[in-house]
This record gives sequence, C-alpha cells and structure tokens, in this order.
Amino acid sequence: MTKPSVRIPITNIYDGNDYTVRIRVGSQGRVANVILDTGSSTLAVTPSAYDPTLDAHLKPTPLAQLIQYGSGGWAGPVVKTSLRMGIDEHEITLPRTPVAIIDIQQHGSFTGVDGILGLAYHVLNNAYDFSGYFYRHHISPPATYPWSFPAHSFKKFLVQFGGLVNKQNIPSISIEPYFDEIERLGLVANKFAFYTLRSWVHISERVATDPLNQGYFILGGGEEQHDLYAGPFTEVKVLHDVYYNTHLRTVQVGEGRIIQARELPVHLAPYQVSNSIIDSGTSYLALASDVYHAITDSLDSLNPAFSRLIHLAQQKGSVPVSELDLEDWPDVHFRFEGVHKDALLTVRPDTYWQVNYPAPGRAVFQIGPEGVQSIFGLPLLNNYYTIFDRSASRTGVIKFASIKRQV
Repeated sequence: MTKPSVRIPITNIYDGNDYTVRIRVGSQGRVANVILDTGSSTLAVTPSAYDPTLDAHLKPTPLAQLIQYGSGGWAGPVVKTSLRMGIDEHEITLPRTPVAIIDIQQHGSFTGVDGILGLAYHVLNNAYDFSGYFYRHHISPPATYPWSFPAHSFKKFLVQFGGLVNKQNIPSISIEPYFDEIERLGLVANKFAFYTLRSWVHISERVATDPLNQGYFILGGGEEQHDLYAGPFTEVKVLHDVYYNTHLRTVQVGEGRIIQARELPVHLAPYQVSNSIIDSGTSYLALASDVYHAITDSLDSLNPAFSRLIHLAQQKGSVPVSELDLEDWPDVHFRFEGVHKDALLTVRPDTYWQVNYPAPGRAVFQIGPEGVQSIFGLPLLNNYYTIFDRSASRTGVIKFASIKRQV
C-alpha cells in the first residue's frame, strides 16, 4: 500500500535564510520553528521554545550531544519525549523520540530559530554515552538532564567537555535520526522534497506573508505534488549515505567554455567522500575554489562590469538593484554524475543574485569560494522542485524538476 505524503508549509522569515518547519514538542505541544537541514542529522530544540520542566512525557537519558557545523555549534542533553509534525489530520506523531536540548551554543548558531531538524543519514547523529561514567562515579539519577556540564562560554565548554570525554574514555554511539525513525515505523515513504523560491528573505512591506518567503516540505513523497513542478525529473546520483554526496563533473557559464571540476584530493576522500554535496541548510553556493574561479573568470571575460559588481557586493555586502540588469547575466550550468546519464542543472541569475535583501533595492551575490568541496545550497534548490529519494538504490538519488512558480 502506498504511504501518504504530508505537505507542510515552510518559511525563511525567522533567521532570514534557512527554511524552518513547525514541530510540536512534549506533552504541552510547544511549537518550535526548526531548520530543515540535509547537511546534518540531529533533532535539537532551544529551551526558549521548549521547557522540559513542564513536559510530562520527558524521559532523561545518559546521552549528551556536541555538534559542530561549518559555522556554529552547540551541546546539550538528549531526552526522549513526544513530537508532532504536520497539519491537522495529516500530523505525524512519535510518542517517544530522541530530542536534544540546546543548553550551550556558539554565539549566533540559532538566531531567530528554535533549533534544527537534520535530514541526513544516521552516521552524523552521534552522542556520548555517559552511563558507564555515571555508574563508576555513583551519580544518580544516571542522566545528562538536568545538564551536568555547565560552562561560561562555548569555547571553554569545548575544552572542558573534550578533556572529560578523552580522560574518561566516554564512548560515542549513533542515535536514530527523526526521519529514519518515522520511515522505519512505516509512517512515511523513504523520501522527502523541497519547494523553495529564495535563499534569503525577500524584504517587502509584508515580509511574513510575502509568497516569495514561503515554501513546502513534502514528508514521505514528492512526485505526486504535480502543482509544484513541470516536466520530467533529472536524477543526480548520491554517492554515500552520510551527507548527500554528489560528483560534480563540469561547470559552464552561459554558452562559454565547459570547464572540468577538480576531483576531491585523495587524502580527503575518506572524510569528505566526493567533490560536492547538496545541502538545504546552506544559503549560498559555497563552491570549491577551482569551480568558483571558473565562474568568476568566465563572467569577467563576458563583461568586466560583472566582476566590478561582484567585488562591490563582496566588499559592501550588497549592491544597488538599479546597477544590476539580470537579463544581461548568464545562466550557470553544472553537470553532475547521474544514475543512467549525466545530469545538467542550471542556476539562473535571479537565484545567484538575491534582490531586495538586506533591504529593498539592494542585492546580494550568492556564490563564494569554500575549500576543495562544493556545497550546493538553496540557490540551486530555488531553481527546482527537489526530491531526496533515499529509496532508490543503496544510497539514493536527488531528483530535480522545473519548479512551478506560484507567485
């Protein structure tokens, strides 16, 4: 029997870029707006959104999580409690699922939002198991909540907590991520999809209701949402079940020269796996330096004025929209390894430039250099209705179809 999918509204208004979904945590059903992130696997909420002292469903555990991202990080206890996500009769409920409480965080990690819901694979959802430590030191109850490791700053916490873990040989275990659990229980199919239009919030008179700042997250489905896309799907092969690792083959600006993307250095392959990933939790195209310079050099050869505007945007943070004529800017094409044939995806100028941010009449450039691995964030997804189909083959595929803009 086909499992029903759940179509859930999402928005980027809370922190200006990341898309969040509403979940309800604990016996009181406290609402938390959490980031949907395919680049991590942890489910965590801030105490400002969820008060564990009022939760009749809460069960402490001996587990603690320390999660660090490319920018930002946090730590806190893991508890088990109830969680609901969805709309009305299509709400999905788990009576007791692992949730981390963000007790300490690097400044700015969750500004404007209430936590994060990671959608990557279980390997990234690790926790430290203090049950043996509590037993050896006669600590009762043997639980990390209330939080047992206070510190005045995240930097000091990292030193103190890391020293304790190493000295006491605290083991690390894997926690089943939220999406893995609901799929294993047969509540949804092993896929989800995104419909998004922006990578930064569109500043207008009515930001909260501006349709450009709204989207959809399809839990357990994708292909059945015909009003959100048009035409056939292009399939990009997922190479590894950690991140959504992909293999970028080439980049091309407009009708210019096709340039090969460098392979990931051999010494990094055990850790980073491939030369690119697809990440809904990144607000720009954070491209490997060779790919970034291939694009900027090509733009400069087409029109030196393009380079001037890019440099100005990088120096000042944004440029006047009046100086941009996006119809003159070329599309940027990326060719990825596909399932049966290579997949060609295109990023339009109106997505690699975001107008009316950080203020009306301003625009930001959404392509930047980032080491040796390209991270394809929202400016790619904004061009397509995107399905992360984990049921296809061993590691899954990512399907892209032309988006139907409903505004």
